[in-house]
Amino acid sequence: MLTFCVLLSVLFAQAVPEKFKLQRVVVLSRHNVRSPLSEHLAESSPRPWPHWDEKSGYLTPKGVYLEGLMADFFSKWLQNEGLLPHGCPEKNDVFVYANTKQRTKVTARAFVLKAFPGCNITVHFGDKSDPVFSPFVHNNTDTFKKEVLENMQEVLDSLHLNSSYELLDNILDYKDSDICKTNLKCDLATDMNKINEIMAGEKPTVSGPLKICNMVIDAFKMEFYNGFSIPDVAWGELNNSRWETLSKLTEGYHNVIFNSTILAKDIALPLIKYMKDIFINKNTKFTLLMGHDANILTFVTGMRFKPYILPNQYEKAPIGGKIVFQKWLNSKGQCFLKIHYVYGSTDQLRLGSKLSLMKPPQFKVLELEDCPVNDEGFCTWDSFEKLLKDF
Repeated sequence: MLTFCVLLSVLFAQAVPEKFKLQRVVVLSRHNVRSPLSEHLAESSPRPWPHWDEKSGYLTPKGVYLEGLMADFFSKWLQNEGLLPHGCPEKNDVFVYANTKQRTKVTARAFVLKAFPGCNITVHFGDKSDPVFSPFVHNNTDTFKKEVLENMQEVLDSLHLNSSYELLDNILDYKDSDICKTNLKCDLATDMNKINEIMAGEKPTVSGPLKICNMVIDAFKMEFYNGFSIPDVAWGELNNSRWETLSKLTEGYHNVIFNSTILAKDIALPLIKYMKDIFINKNTKFTLLMGHDANILTFVTGMRFKPYILPNQYEKAPIGGKIVFQKWLNSKGQCFLKIHYVYGSTDQLRLGSKLSLMKPPQFKVLELEDCPVNDEGFCTWDSFEKLLKDF
């Protein structure tokens, strides 16, 4: 069996001091691989899109498999740290909560079945329009809307994406698409983007080329991760440099609709408050919350995480990726927080690479602006609870 320090150095790249003991883990996760969300892909290109067996937005068998790999890895880590036993955990030691979408519920169940095989672990979920995970605007005041629109427009105006637009235009043969023929809008680089009105109870949205690009590139990524043959992934038109060029479009889209701190905090507030209650009032040893990329993107902005880049990935919130909050106790009775982003690389996801303590997923230490860390990436738990009081 791996020793404590070796295990943590393998898992998180930095050794945790030997006298530190893991007390609790809270995980905020994105669901795993799904079919494309949009049913209108055919309108964006005259080229034939590959067939999916699943309904739009549904988790695929590959997504179930990949989540199982991550779950098996987490199970071994938690057991080796002594946080959870080998075999079934106690009833109140594990809590799993998922959004009501099929892809989130099935991802959560896939995690539970692999991490805790043969154990009666319930996946909890709320009503159809679960406010914890719904990425909706809450503040309905004119002052709020005005500030948000100004921030979003400022981000939109700062984008310089012509080379990315031109690349996607050529891949799609966009000038021969139904969108071009019907709407007479045929140039992704010069057609106008429009920020739509901010409405309480609805998602922030942008109309125009940026939204179309996000829809299309999302489909490309799901084709790639799901294991479609390379000629069927963006019709074989992509390599690493082209992936990077196109990913700037999805990053730009997400920055426009989610990068305003005031908007992100408003959208994520129900989730932040839900997690605040877990951190402060609950003693569950392992908690898993299964949501969407919108949840993670608004959460990290609303909570004021420092900017980060995930190595070996094109996304800020990769499929199946998990923000892992760890509470550690030292020999003096002092508690500390450490946060990692644990995720699959593009190759690990594409190949379905088996994970182990010696061949772990990718990881990245995350930092909060208001919770200063030491050289090992720890901030004090008291500092963390203090910043939570602002929510």
